[in-house]
Amino acid sequence: MKNFKRFVLTILFFFSLPIVIGMMPFPNNEKFVPATPEEKILYAANDLVVSDVSPPKDPFKVLLLFTHSHETYKPFLENEKGMVAVYDDQANLYSMHQLFEDYFRLNGITASTLDVDVMSVLKENGKTIVDAYKTVRPYVAEELKTNQYDLILDIHRDSTSRNKTTVVHKNVSYAKVSFVIGAENPNYKSNKAIAQTISNSMNEIIPNISKGIIEKKGTGVDGVYNQDLAKEFILIEIGGIDNTEDEVYRTVAVLAQAVANSLVEK
Repeated sequence: MKNFKRFVLTILFFFSLPIVIGMMPFPNNEKFVPATPEEKILYAANDLVVSDVSPPKDPFKVLLLFTHSHETYKPFLENEKGMVAVYDDQANLYSMHQLFEDYFRLNGITASTLDVDVMSVLKENGKTIVDAYKTVRPYVAEELKTNQYDLILDIHRDSTSRNKTTVVHKNVSYAKVSFVIGAENPNYKSNKAIAQTISNSMNEIIPNISKGIIEKKGTGVDGVYNQDLAKEFILIEIGGIDNTEDEVYRTVAVLAQAVANSLVEK
């Protein structure tokens, strides 16, 4: 009987030996750590493939427009053309509109883009960027005569440097946003309230991704930004000249989710 017990213990010892060795921190032998569920983070890439999302019972419609349509990002333009600039007539904000729409659609929101390259129109008519808001205004007004929207976003990028326009959350970098409200238009309070709601919602998803609201009024500034055309009209600056394409798209993903969370009725 004793011999049998010794035999069993010997078998168990040799059976368990590889497991014990495998768990010991010898060189080139990592200790096994049970896998933990991967935390879901918002990530966006420029090769996003979007499948149709079932629309809500009452579709939420967003109109995107790009008054300064040729604004771009240095890293984006360098990747596309091998050159560095902050404006370009091809690789620019306006050229990114399809992916912007896609991120909204992923959140069950119907998004469309105003079909006008404003800065190309300016060039054709011998005008400069200071005439951009006046130039785009009739296009927006005509669109609003025939279609109703729950939110209108005029999308821009900031001119400041990377350290002021980037936030890192859990080792992932995002382009910061600012909301610009013309304080000299009759819809000022409504514009500001909507912008504040979206800003708060974005900061709940990614802390400090939104720098908040910038109010513009007085001499030397527009003060209206065509926001008098609708109570739901806001201007948003996404990132600055040094932000990468992926950082911008990540932030657009956050923006779309924030709009869905805070403005769309479930």
